[in-house]
Amino acid sequence: MEFAYDLSGTTNATIRRYQVAATAAVAGKPLLIPAASGSGLVTSTTTGAANAVGVNIDTSGTYVTAQQTDNSDTERAVGVILNPFAVYRMPMNGGATEGTAMVLHTAASGGADGLTIVSDVNTDSPELDEGTCYCLTGANAGVSRKITSNSTVTMTFVVAWPRDVAAGDTFVVAPYNPLQGITLQLTTLLTQADASIAVGTGAAFKTIEFYWDGRSNSHVLAMLGDHALTAPMSDT
Repeated sequence: MEFAYDLSGTTNATIRRYQVAATAAVAGKPLLIPAASGSGLVTSTTTGAANAVGVNIDTSGTYVTAQQTDNSDTERAVGVILNPFAVYRMPMNGGATEGTAMVLHTAASGGADGLTIVSDVNTDSPELDEGTCYCLTGANAGVSRKITSNSTVTMTFVVAWPRDVAAGDTFVVAPYNPLQGITLQLTTLLTQADASIAVGTGAAFKTIEFYWDGRSNSHVLAMLGDHALTAPMSDT
């Protein structure tokens, strides 16, 4: 993931360097405050990013704890974006592996009123209700709508598509909706978004907007939803 902008209006990210508690071999991961006995910042998991400090912009050397025979410094630090209102841009993937194309939904049929789509892909396992459906091909190409309810393969919308959905039209679905979405599951390397999961699962992120560009180059923009610098202060 990469810094896109800051909701406070600043155009630059505030970056500071901090010790990490493990080798940071990849940039673009959320880093979290360690436990009381921890030695430095820890990386998030695919589904957990509570007490996030920010996202690292570079990598560290190999993590060590013992004094070195050459008396070199044992600190292993990375630059971290501290902005609590930073918005990060992440490619959306059709699985846990970076670079996986988003799941393709092909309409078997669509209602004449533009309020339903019958997909060739199950839409309630994983659950996609309250997600966002984007049209890739067909009369509605380039348009998106929030899914307001669904059954096994039928997606229903309150706001109609501008034109009738026809059999063969194709779509992708993101399991979140701008401002309503409060979770986002990360890919295995923790740098991108796994968009193949159910709505409401994943780590604490707040969805801000989308950049749609097909199955392999669409992005979600989101901010860390449980930031250490916006949480209530405590002396414990």
